[in-house]
Amino acid sequence: MRKLLLFLVLGLFSCSAFGQNAYSIVRAPTTIRTAFQPIVISRTLLLPKAQLPLAVRACTSRHPCVLSRPQKVPVHINAATISRIYMEAHFAIPRLNRPENIYGGYNYLRTMTKLSYKSPDNIENIYQNAWQKINLTRGYNGAHHIVNKSTLEQIHQNMKAKARARGEVFTINLSEMQNNAPALFHRLHGNPEFTSVFHNKERQLQIYYTSGIKAVIDDFFEQVNLISWESEGLIPRVPQKVMEGTYLEAELWCKMFNLRWE
Repeated sequence: MRKLLLFLVLGLFSCSAFGQNAYSIVRAPTTIRTAFQPIVISRTLLLPKAQLPLAVRACTSRHPCVLSRPQKVPVHINAATISRIYMEAHFAIPRLNRPENIYGGYNYLRTMTKLSYKSPDNIENIYQNAWQKINLTRGYNGAHHIVNKSTLEQIHQNMKAKARARGEVFTINLSEMQNNAPALFHRLHGNPEFTSVFHNKERQLQIYYTSGIKAVIDDFFEQVNLISWESEGLIPRVPQKVMEGTYLEAELWCKMFNLRWE
């Protein structure tokens, strides 16, 4: 059964060498006999061997209840076969509270949004309204790509042009790059007054080509925390834990998709 599951998961990645994460919502194993069985998230990763230590750090930082032994697997792309490392982590999700406390890739935030919609009983009462606002539209109100999709599209185009100029086959998929990109929930996302903070492609491109993705994220956190300071705390600062987790996940994502980190 486990081999079948591994085969099905690898099928998701077979068209690309850069599929980083896949998430799914599962329940706790039936062998656990407790009054409350927590919801468990399954995370599967496919990555180059060089990124394994970073991937293990990213997974263990969420205190998984299951962390599989990494396995070397073949991945087929453009008539070539390359070696990748496959691993899987399961971690329990506590009751959802303030959305701004969640960090990770955009696909992970989408998973949390799906969870809040399908299991509202797993949300602390005081935060029910906040999650309802996020679920108002399919556009995931409040969910924000820290590195904008338009920024990544331009970077991707430039990477593709350089690869072709060198006569190389370019295999990085833009949608996968964007779906795995670092993200967070923020109540001011979508507010026209703060477009320059949340959607400034030119600023992000300039910072990226000067200093890398880490500097883009640094700049974003500085701008958001400045808004918090100017609001005298009415708009919360980005929690330190969220910043630390974002940097860890973002570095893994960055190196997975051959982006400049710093």
